[in-house]
Amino acid sequence: MEYTYRPTQKNKNATWLVLALGLCALLFLFFGMINLADIRAVWHLCFLVLAVGTIYLLLRYFCSYYVYTVTDEWGEPTLVVLHVQGRRASTQCRLGLSHLLRLVEVEDPNTEEGKRALADFSAERARYSYLATLGNTPTQILYGREGGARFAIRLEADAAFTDVIRRGAERAAVYAAEEEGDDDDEE
Repeated sequence: MEYTYRPTQKNKNATWLVLALGLCALLFLFFGMINLADIRAVWHLCFLVLAVGTIYLLLRYFCSYYVYTVTDEWGEPTLVVLHVQGRRASTQCRLGLSHLLRLVEVEDPNTEEGKRALADFSAERARYSYLATLGNTPTQILYGREGGARFAIRLEADAAFTDVIRRGAERAAVYAAEEEGDDDDEE
């Protein structure tokens, strides 16, 4: 079994933010060039800060993307999150679904239930977000425990991929129970 999903941006927040920061950066560069109010260094510093922010947002939201995969390649259902930037693909997360405790779907982050779910996510010590959209968007939060440590992972997937994760977690629980049974037989 292998199921892959690539999230796409659900709003234009990143586009508008990049445009606004870029225009402000150019405005500060212009002020530095005409030496307005005799504080050229301040204008250039503001330009530099805004230019770096714009480049970061461009790289994060336009020049790279995430790929979520649920696979049986390692014997048990596993969630793999890849971050792809150009030709380079790096594994950001590899989670055996047997470590998954619960999956919470946040349909609308602006409702009381959505705000409570996001507050619970923020309260976790180890939390990871692999989102394609800047701002509020429907997400899934996976809570788990591995090696005694709790963690939370926030994804932006569709209903079909969420069902695949649920089915994979059920199969992983069966796989883990079989492994425990095999370990008991060996003793």
